[in-house]
Amino acid sequence: MTFSRPRRRTLLRAAPLLLATCALTPALASCTHASERLDAESNAVPEVDLSGIEEVPEIADLVPAEIRERGELINGAALNYAPGEFVGSSGEAIGYDIDILAAIGAVLGLTTRTEAAVFAQIIPAVGATYDLGISSFTVNAERLEAVTMVSYFQAGIAYAVKAGNPYDIHPEDLCGKRVALQVGTYQEELSIERSQECRDAGEPPYDILAYTSNSDAATNVAGGKGDILMADSPVAAYAVARSRGTLEAIGEIEESALNGIVVAKDQPELAEALRAALQHLIDSGHMERILAAWGNDAGMIPTAEVNPQP
Repeated sequence: MTFSRPRRRTLLRAAPLLLATCALTPALASCTHASERLDAESNAVPEVDLSGIEEVPEIADLVPAEIRERGELINGAALNYAPGEFVGSSGEAIGYDIDILAAIGAVLGLTTRTEAAVFAQIIPAVGATYDLGISSFTVNAERLEAVTMVSYFQAGIAYAVKAGNPYDIHPEDLCGKRVALQVGTYQEELSIERSQECRDAGEPPYDILAYTSNSDAATNVAGGKGDILMADSPVAAYAVARSRGTLEAIGEIEESALNGIVVAKDQPELAEALRAALQHLIDSGHMERILAAWGNDAGMIPTAEVNPQP
């Protein structure tokens, strides 16, 4: 059956429960939890060579004098959202957002530093504790009232099934199917709504398999315990990329929305510097290379914008 769109768009990421007790500190190792890491597989964390990215003087000149003199961009991020931003095996911040930040720093001639933060506390702290926030923020009207956002990526809801789709699963018809997802996410909320729509239509509801992590959900789909993985598109794409051929993507990305870097409203010069740096990375092919390494080049956008329409 075909489902109606949900009544509202909710943030396309899990609530950062695991970091809720972590202090806002650069000591990332103190916020490390086993459940925030990927398995220690040889292909789990790609090595992205950023050495070929050089400073672009005319873009670097756009950086506000205070940050230029400091020589460092300080980022706040909730490090529990692989592959965007999470904690590496040595306690360091890793992920495609962290690589993009480093690439921006190279273009601007600045070093970069990411501090672990509670997701809900990043925006209020941007402009004071942090220069910016790159942490898989969806661009929406509410955020644009509070901060400036610079678009750099596009994400939505995506699906994956066991390779070969042996159960003949179709994302638009999941009544009675075993839907694996992460507990506490928008996907769980949406699945509950859609499950009720199945009941209202006289069909069996979803068999919702809610796991503590997307990694567990993906593993159980690959192993045949679940019929389909439902997750944010970056998460689903990365799960497929690192599944060693046991998972495949299926269907179209739903509710696609821009992600943006958060900057304080009183820092228009910094926002423009970030936009120009991002556009340089897009035009030069570096952005595609970074995202492809993390299995997420499908999220590429052609143009970075300051305060794009959501």
